[in-house]
This record gives sequence, C-alpha cells and structure tokens, in this order.
Amino acid sequence: ASGMAEPPRGKVYQLWFDDDGSMRSAGLMDRDRSTTAVLMEGPVGDATGMGITVEPAGGSAEPTSPPVALVDFPA
Repeated sequence: ASGMAEPPRGKVYQLWFDDDGSMRSAGLMDRDRSTTAVLMEGPVGDATGMGITVEPAGGSAEPTSPPVALVDFPA
C-alpha cells in the first residue's frame, strides 16, 4: 500500500482474492491506516492472486471498476 494515492471522495480501495478469474472480497483498505501494511481478510484457499479496485464507500459484493493492481501468487 506504500505510495498509493487516497481514493476519490466517497470511494474506498477494496482487496480481492482471485480464485482463477473469479474475484472474492478480501476486505477494505482503511483510509486512516497508520502503516503501509494491509492484512487481507479471509482464507487464501485456492486463490491464484489478488487485486485492488476502487469501490463505493462500504465496498461492493463484486468488483465494479477496473483493477488498479493485480498480482499473481507464486505457484
């Protein structure tokens, strides 16, 4: 999360586990965080990667915007 700009007003960054193309919420990034580390919520399970999107305040059940970041997990 180091160096990320604040999300637009009324929006939040939402974390997602990528279950081989299907995105599963992994929580919201705290706008008032005091560190650059962000803990994802939920089991990794069979996730093949993770993503970050910009969502309405409170988050979304599924991504509503293009990802600002996508990262594959090592195999």
